[in-house]
Formats: sequence, structure tokens, C-alpha cells
Amino acid sequence: MKKGIDYREEAIECVKDSVLPIHQQIYSKYNGDFDRIYTEAYNNDSYTGKVIVPGKVYELSYLECTCPKVKCGTRNCPEQCECSRQSILYILSQLEPDSNFEVQIVNTILRGGDRCTFRIIRGAEMIHHEPVEMKRQIAICGLDCEKCDAYIATKNDDLSLREKTAKLWSELNQTSILPEQINCEGCRMNGAKTLFCSSLCEIRKCAVTKKMETCGCCQEKDICTKVSVIWQNNPQAKENLQR
Repeated sequence: MKKGIDYREEAIECVKDSVLPIHQQIYSKYNGDFDRIYTEAYNNDSYTGKVIVPGKVYELSYLECTCPKVKCGTRNCPEQCECSRQSILYILSQLEPDSNFEVQIVNTILRGGDRCTFRIIRGAEMIHHEPVEMKRQIAICGLDCEKCDAYIATKNDDLSLREKTAKLWSELNQTSILPEQINCEGCRMNGAKTLFCSSLCEIRKCAVTKKMETCGCCQEKDICTKVSVIWQNNPQAKENLQR
């Protein structure tokens, strides 16, 4: 079974010995003045900075994807952009360990943009917003696991809902699924999976075989007969993978 990618760990390993020292030098040169850093230092042929709200909100845009795994062809999924987001978060946390930062993915080349743009919020507790990146409880097909009866039954330890779900899924899949098998912590999360998710779901099998995080990464998604059934009945699932 494929485990979820730890983008935070990947990001730290990628930048700690190469990119981080560069930003530390810049930070030192400008005495930690973010307004100057994002207008003067971050202004070259590779990336540009912008001050949105002085002292609080900034944007950093890369004119091309700089992710080594994308550049060498081992990854091409839009979710890989989470690794870049985590790398920026990590660098900021090293520059100012006592400050709170949040980083939003505005748009990226892998998501169809002409550049990769990230919004940096300094003092993030003062600004409330919905995160841009796709949450981990979105399944491989795009369905929201938090709305799934198996997930709800597991979270609430609801025996009655387990029995109801087991009966329904047994009928739909023409197999025997027992209430005690209705335990699931999410399609893309580490932990328990229902019998359907772990063994019967053809969509999940396909994604695991192709080593793709979700169907949104697949070039054949628009002609796929497996996931099209889900998207026809639940258009929001497809939209979840396009965020």
C-alpha cells in the first residue's frame, strides 16, 4: 500500500544545505527587513517578490518550476507543489524562529499557471482565510473522506452507522463486508482502510500502480471510465482535484 508523501520532510532535505544558506545571507544583508527583501533582493531573472501589505503579506513568484524532482521528470503531479510550499515555510521558520508564518499556494505551473506564485503571511494568526492547497482528506478520486459514512463511523466509533454502511456496501459490491471492517482514517492518510478502499476500489488500485497521488495527476483522467462514474455523480469531486 502506498503511503502518503511527507512533503515537509522532502522539502527540508531539499533546501537545508543549498537554498537555505542563500536566504540566510539575504536576510542578514537586509537586516531582516522583509519589505526590502521582497522588493530589492527578490528581483531577478529567476524569481520576483512583491509587497502586498507592508510588514505582513508578501508574494514570491518563480518564473519556472524549480523543483528538482519535476525538472528531472520523476514527479509531474500538481500536489508536488506542496513540497515547494513546505520549503518556503521551513526557510521562513529558520530565518525567524519566533515569528508565525503561513504560506498559500496562489498558482503554479503544474496547476496550469504561467509561473509559481506563493503568498507569505507574516504574523499569520492575525489573518484568517481558507487554505488554498488540497487537504489530505480529499480521496484519490476527489471525494471528500470527511463526508464518507465509513470515515464518520470510525471517527465517532458509531456501531449503528458501521452496520448500516457494511450492509449497503455489501449490496453495492456484491460481496460480504462486515461492520468490524468499516474502519477508515481516509483514503490518502496513513492508518486504517475499509475492505473496499484497501482491496476493492479499482480507482485506488490504479493510482497506486501508477504511483500517482490522485487521479488529478493522471493524463488519462478525462477519458478514464473508472473515475468518470464518480465525477458524473459528484462533480464536486473533480473540482476538488483541480484546486
